[in-house]
Amino acid sequence: MNFIKYKTQHKVATLFLVIMLAGFGLLVMGCYNNNTGETGILGIADLKFPAFPETGSHAVVVFSEMHYSPAYDDQEGPTIGPPSDSVPVTGREIKYTADEYTLLRMSDKSTNSYDQEKAADLYRVNCTVCHGESLQGDGAAAKYLTRGAAPANLLGGSSVDATEGEIFAWISYGSRTGFALEMAGQPNPTVMPTFNKLLTEDERWHLVKYIMAKQNR
Repeated sequence: MNFIKYKTQHKVATLFLVIMLAGFGLLVMGCYNNNTGETGILGIADLKFPAFPETGSHAVVVFSEMHYSPAYDDQEGPTIGPPSDSVPVTGREIKYTADEYTLLRMSDKSTNSYDQEKAADLYRVNCTVCHGESLQGDGAAAKYLTRGAAPANLLGGSSVDATEGEIFAWISYGSRTGFALEMAGQPNPTVMPTFNKLLTEDERWHLVKYIMAKQNR
């Protein structure tokens, strides 16, 4: 039994060696890409051999087509985008028109998650430096702003007449001027940040509710 087992193992080893030598011969005669394993033999055959990439987590890649395949294949159909008038459930925030922002109201989700202390802290961290603790535009940085409009008095002027949707838009797009320029497709040169890139939608609505509460609304 041991003799038969030895003969079988010897035959397998011999066959493997023959295959390896044949493969080496093909590589010598052909054009071998060590990163992909693709091998062209004298223009008459295209074969796939194990790859030896110079980078990556695997020193030897046996099934190299899985690592170097294109981003799409014959089995994949074209990506179908959503209808132009669809409303996303998650993902990118909806951008409205100027008139739509005027009519926009805080959602039940934002209303139910509102916490006055957290909203006050949001205002302190993001707004106090310019608009001041009093909300009247007298923050510590106000006197150093040398371009653009001065920080708005949030307890007077257009702020007290604005709808909650308008205040939300001004916060989102960096001031009333920034919002107007955004709606016109123009860049915003004002110093106020566009908070739609810094705060979540709920956080901006919480700021709206906090400011309107300070306005006794």
